[in-house]
Amino acid sequence: MAALVCFTYAMLHGAARPGFGLSGADLAFTAGVLGSVGCLVAGMFVHRSGASHDIVLYALAVVIGVPIYAAASGRPGSALLFAAVGFAAATHPVRRSAPVAAIATVGMAVAIVLQHRPAGELWTIVGLLGTYAGVRAGRTREMARLTEQQNLVLAERSHIAREIHDILAHSLSAQLVHLEGARLLIVGGRTDEALERVERARGLARSGLEETRRAVATLRGDIPPMDEVLRELAEEHRTLADARCEVRITGEPGELQPKAGLAVIRTTQEALTNVRKHAPGADVAIGLRYPAGWCELEVTDSGGTDDPGSLAASGGGYGLVGMRERAELIGGTLDAGPVGKGFRVLLRVPL
Repeated sequence: MAALVCFTYAMLHGAARPGFGLSGADLAFTAGVLGSVGCLVAGMFVHRSGASHDIVLYALAVVIGVPIYAAASGRPGSALLFAAVGFAAATHPVRRSAPVAAIATVGMAVAIVLQHRPAGELWTIVGLLGTYAGVRAGRTREMARLTEQQNLVLAERSHIAREIHDILAHSLSAQLVHLEGARLLIVGGRTDEALERVERARGLARSGLEETRRAVATLRGDIPPMDEVLRELAEEHRTLADARCEVRITGEPGELQPKAGLAVIRTTQEALTNVRKHAPGADVAIGLRYPAGWCELEVTDSGGTDDPGSLAASGGGYGLVGMRERAELIGGTLDAGPVGKGFRVLLRVPL
């Protein structure tokens, strides 16, 4: 209101353009500038408190700033308008900040037209709109960056959940089958066979702990040498299945990303688990190759020589689907299907 009085006084009385002072139009001008600055400062504090009505204070700063700009365009008027529009654009979406920019733009245009100012001053309006657009673009990029970070966090949580699910599916379900079998054998008085079942469940529990250790280490980026891991898994399979399991590595080993390395490990574990479930007694060959830009894992079995038994019914039946999804998430492929009397799983992941 003080700035409006200042502008009206100057226009009606033909006085010189007002400036900072303590009398007449100068006093009104000074009060208007202080009022507009006060609105800006108050708006910043209100915004930091979490309230949303700071936009009202920015709009009020513009309403006061337009008469100040009209009364003395070379003075703080344009700076106040730029500041108010910039704060509004930085802290509020378009639907709330655009009216503030519109008030400032229309007010400046009216002042330029009514006062017959040089057309060059229209560039001030262009600059104001450019400031608004630039601040809005920066805010949009920041929101996009935050959204991307949130998506990455969700993806990582999903990745960890998948690892935990796989470990539980492979280890605990098989342990339950063996322990239930041991219970029935004990009830029937067949303690020797029951002890064998308990020993197998104990081995599966140890295997589950080892899988957890590998998964945690790989998620941290600490990928062990792939040949060592595959040989450990092969030895573990020979112990659990009492069958042959060979490992063959060809080519110059390349560096795998953590998720790719984990995919190779988990696919090997899943393939060996499926052999023990559905093809007990089968010989297994694990091959790891490094063609240009890729890492290939091939797990092939010769076909089971014994009945699958109750272990084949454990698990949810989603092992192959999970392996294929894991490969596709990192830009790889997975093929699985019968080969002769046996079964083959072929995984390709990028280096």
